[in-house]
Amino acid sequence: MRFTYLHILLLFAFLLAETAILSAGPPQGKRKFQFAGEYGLWVEAYDQQLKVAWFTEKADHGFLEAWQDGRAIHTVTTSLAQAHRDSFAVSGESDVLLRYGSVKNLEDRHEIVIAAAAIRGYQPFAFENVDSIYAIGDVHGQYDDLLQLLQNNRLVDGQGRWKGGRRHLVFMGDLFDRGHNVIKTLWFLYRLEQEAAQQGGRVLFLLGNHEIMNFLYDDRYVSGKEKLVAQYHRVRYSDMFNPRRSVLGQWLASKSGLLKIDDVLFAHGGISLPYTAFTLQSYNDSLHAFLQEPEFTSLTDTSVTSVRGSAILYARRIQFFWNANSVFWYRGYMQSDTLGAQLQKVLDAFNAQLKVVGHTPVKSITQYYGGRLIAVDLNNPATEMLLLVRDKQKYWRYRCFLRGNPELM
Repeated sequence: MRFTYLHILLLFAFLLAETAILSAGPPQGKRKFQFAGEYGLWVEAYDQQLKVAWFTEKADHGFLEAWQDGRAIHTVTTSLAQAHRDSFAVSGESDVLLRYGSVKNLEDRHEIVIAAAAIRGYQPFAFENVDSIYAIGDVHGQYDDLLQLLQNNRLVDGQGRWKGGRRHLVFMGDLFDRGHNVIKTLWFLYRLEQEAAQQGGRVLFLLGNHEIMNFLYDDRYVSGKEKLVAQYHRVRYSDMFNPRRSVLGQWLASKSGLLKIDDVLFAHGGISLPYTAFTLQSYNDSLHAFLQEPEFTSLTDTSVTSVRGSAILYARRIQFFWNANSVFWYRGYMQSDTLGAQLQKVLDAFNAQLKVVGHTPVKSITQYYGGRLIAVDLNNPATEMLLLVRDKQKYWRYRCFLRGNPELM
């Protein structure tokens, strides 16, 4: 095809318009979705640098201020736009307080603590002497329902701050995909984890198959609104959760694949018999080792031509993350009612009396196999949660609803 002068002019005009749209940020005016604050915040932490990208509610000069060890280490005013970004050096391994938003609109100002401890080390995977355990199935970005559920069951206050004291709250994986407020949900839980720890409580997380999918650039189930956030940040959506660079990605990569609290075993999909060859320690060690490998994020990218090393080791990783019998994907106990003997072998292998799973949706939190298995993933995410109250050698089991008022199962 021959390009005429008109073709070149049209191409130039298109590129100019596209650049202007990206610089401006999300469309202004009446819109259903929110982008400012934690709804569109992206932070990377690597090589003693923080890179911060955020939106303002309307086009304005952006405001960013960073504090570390009680002193301001960086302040900047960005150019007139709706999408903003800046980077700066940090020292040591102490927390960084970020204040960011709009220069003119003081109501469009936000702050968050980037906690050094949250992206160093790994989440513990075994706990003892816990009286009250809450478990929430796959949230899938349903922030508003999640907040209402936690508020009405007195785990957070009216401002969304932890008030659960020493209680333990377990998220069963699949925070990602489908819903329109995944990023907001993640930053909310990132903060809630810190607040609970300060009161002697715990907010704990399992990785689900949708976390793994997003680590590996599988965005088939990412909502259009969430993709738009990445588009205006000029990155791919999964780049915002890179397990080696982004704050949220590093934080998520520190979480567990299997978790045990006293006699209760937690797994996103379920534990099939082959996985009884692992201990809690060896399974989570393998998970974290794989997640930190430089080539992990290209594990399923068939266009990558670099040598992957041993075909056996590569196959092991594919099986670990993608096999239908893996912890992230297994549905066997929910698809059959004849696996009671297998379930008991799994419970015995991990010295547990009860197993809680997500991944396979149910209408309401439901017990199976004589109460040895409880399914907590819901058709309507984040509208119920499980409460287990220990009473000597048994657990009282409750459904907690959006309205509060737990119901004995």
